[in-house]
Amino acid sequence: MFLKSLLGVIAAGGLMFAAGAANATIATYTDSGAYTNANTGGVIGIRDDVDWGQFSLAQNNSSINNSSVANGASMTTVNNEKVTVTNGASNGFTVYQNGLTGSPLTQGQRWNGDFDDGVKVLSTGSNSITLTFAGAVTGFGLHAQTTATGSYTFTVTAYNSAGVALGSIQNSGTSTGRNSAAFGTAPFAGITSTAGDISYVTITSTNAASGFAIDTSLIYHFANNQTGGNQTQQTPEPGTLALLGAGLAALGAVRRRRQRA
Repeated sequence: MFLKSLLGVIAAGGLMFAAGAANATIATYTDSGAYTNANTGGVIGIRDDVDWGQFSLAQNNSSINNSSVANGASMTTVNNEKVTVTNGASNGFTVYQNGLTGSPLTQGQRWNGDFDDGVKVLSTGSNSITLTFAGAVTGFGLHAQTTATGSYTFTVTAYNSAGVALGSIQNSGTSTGRNSAAFGTAPFAGITSTAGDISYVTITSTNAASGFAIDTSLIYHFANNQTGGNQTQQTPEPGTLALLGAGLAALGAVRRRRQRA
């Protein structure tokens, strides 16, 4: 009877462990500094920026500005996260460098818009972009700007491997078109999950009849959540570990008493 009760306690502890592991904290940000600070020190994961200039070169383009990236193209980042890009129109992407201070503006050769000076941007003629990760990530964030001038709102929605929406974040801005005087004014949106279960994200925008662009994607992931697949990593609650430990210790004591008897 005692053994049966003990097994019940251990089973309950196992259920609590599973429940604790399934719980995840979703946080959203509209400020890039706050997003970065929340992830400082590896609390959420390893920082692994997706530089669209490197993405372009990974497609064997000889240069970055005004280079093409096919719909469904992939690259592996410095920290071994595989990223695949698609858009709603299936018409591919163009990579530009924003600014190029000191160079004359050549139409089609640079973005020259509201992003930070010198940053590489991924441009699409669609109103949506989807980024899929081979290994689920803990955080994702970026700035966005529409090609057309005027006010717009863009939304980042994170999903797990089952296609369940984990949360979304929205921010608004006013696009100046391609105006170097507005460098650094593009709005930011970021989202994190402590469960490390963000398998893909979609970025959608209003006022995007002519498309929009995104800058370097700031992603974070656990060390074991790289190209091997969509694993998750959770930290069990201390109370749950204590309960499991006590149950296993008691089970060992019962076994020893039976052996002596």
